[in-house]
Amino acid sequence: MEKLGSTSKATLVPIPAIAPVRDVEHGCDHLRGFISEKDEMAEKLTTAYVKLQDIIIRPLESQTTMNPKDPTKASVVSLRPTYLCLQCSTISTAEDRDAHSIVWKHQFSVESRSGCLYCGRCNDFIYDPTLERIRVQQPLSLASSNRKRKLSTTSWQREEDKVVLPNANMLSCQAGAPRGMFNLGQTCYMSVILQAMIHNPFMRNFFLALRHETPSCPVENCIACALTSSFADVLASEKTEGHGPCDLLSRSWKNREYMAGYHQQDAHEYFQAMLDQLHEASGCEMDNSKTCDCIYHQTFYGKLRSTVTCLECHNITTSEDPIIDLSLDLRHQVKKRKLDPKTTSIDVPLELSTCLKNYTSPEKLQVDAYTCMSAQCGNTPKRARKHLTIKKLPPTLCIQLKRYEQSNTKSKPQKLDTKLNFPLQLDMTPYTTRAYLKRKTLAASPSKRPSEISTQTPPVSPRSPGWYDLSCVVVHIGNTEAGHYLCYCRREDQWFKYDDHKVTLAMEKEVLNENTNAYLLFYVIRNLGLATEEKGKGKKGGDGVEKDDGR
Repeated sequence: MEKLGSTSKATLVPIPAIAPVRDVEHGCDHLRGFISEKDEMAEKLTTAYVKLQDIIIRPLESQTTMNPKDPTKASVVSLRPTYLCLQCSTISTAEDRDAHSIVWKHQFSVESRSGCLYCGRCNDFIYDPTLERIRVQQPLSLASSNRKRKLSTTSWQREEDKVVLPNANMLSCQAGAPRGMFNLGQTCYMSVILQAMIHNPFMRNFFLALRHETPSCPVENCIACALTSSFADVLASEKTEGHGPCDLLSRSWKNREYMAGYHQQDAHEYFQAMLDQLHEASGCEMDNSKTCDCIYHQTFYGKLRSTVTCLECHNITTSEDPIIDLSLDLRHQVKKRKLDPKTTSIDVPLELSTCLKNYTSPEKLQVDAYTCMSAQCGNTPKRARKHLTIKKLPPTLCIQLKRYEQSNTKSKPQKLDTKLNFPLQLDMTPYTTRAYLKRKTLAASPSKRPSEISTQTPPVSPRSPGWYDLSCVVVHIGNTEAGHYLCYCRREDQWFKYDDHKVTLAMEKEVLNENTNAYLLFYVIRNLGLATEEKGKGKKGGDGVEKDDGR
């Protein structure tokens, strides 16, 4: 190696010239080229942008897509942001946005929640000074602007805004920021469930809209009143420190005395107890003829269909049971893997899709577990086969990973540290009753070979009503005697780790790496169903599962 100051000759590499920094006039080269094509393009684009700013939906609520250029494509109601095309009236999901840009050469669209401008050719959001001023509703002084873009004929600020805005108290940018929960004495089990509720779009919209009338509520120790206070304090105040849910803890103890005291509790058990208390506070009655109209059943309620077939007389008994979560037994999956001769290693993580498939697969019952009521069997115990399928998918799917087993040699339950991989997006369509009946029909078709039937599962599509997005992961660290709960929750497309009052940013990889300690998974449905369903013909989702009234 040559030392500095050496007399040996060295080749000098010329440094490329750096372009001088200049003010950004347009968001990107594509936007500049589009505007420079015709003189009136700038004003047309600005006018369209202003109109879209007036109609975009800022709160976290459902939105409907629309594609007038392709009438055959059904509209869907989505909980994710949509994109409004600036060059036509198409409203697309994030998946359909790029396809629309390629086919119709419409490059620019507006995101429905933030109002930001998206360029299809850049495949990214772009910053344009003029349009950004409109987005944040700041008056634009054309007299001080030396730009050639015309805006004088565009009245983007309504007359009432000129009076209201100067005299209004604007919401602080700190309001709604991620906040943790103070541990009130081994209350981490309550904190993670409260975080899961706060990050649920259905529960969030309900409580922030003050749908529960707290001042006139006649229910003693009402949990809904406590949640209304917690939602308002966490999401609508300017505080940055942790939230202390003292009122929620006190009312939970009074309503469920077995949970009172500063000892450890199970987060899943508290989740079920909270929903029961919320249902009781709503005053709604639920019977077998219809679904309860309360927000809590509308958010978490589903139906499980059980089909039991007698193996002797082939009599079929069908029943439907309400569910608010799915409990997957990991212990059974571990034992099944150990007995499988094809298993090369028991350390390979389980897959959530495999557990769901086994959960909805037929299983043989013990002889004394089923009594056949048919005339042929004469009300006697018989061998039978049971099959579970999901009749109705809930808007929010809670999956419990049963990690605790009772050992024959030990008095206390033991925790299973089995690894289980779970996805950020989950398609529940293959586990529904409709999908099972379709496979059964194909199997009975003489024109279909067995090899063809196995490939009849429809491809995963983000437009499917059976498509879910992971919203919250509740993690248990430790064992059954001394453990701690924390959770990961998604806010839009960003993940946060909530460990009591401590809140930190988290990457998707960190969330998915919790496959050893994950205990509860909360998935929120992406699309509520087809928006073009005709009224009066029964409510059916895209998976064909009939939905109860009040869904």
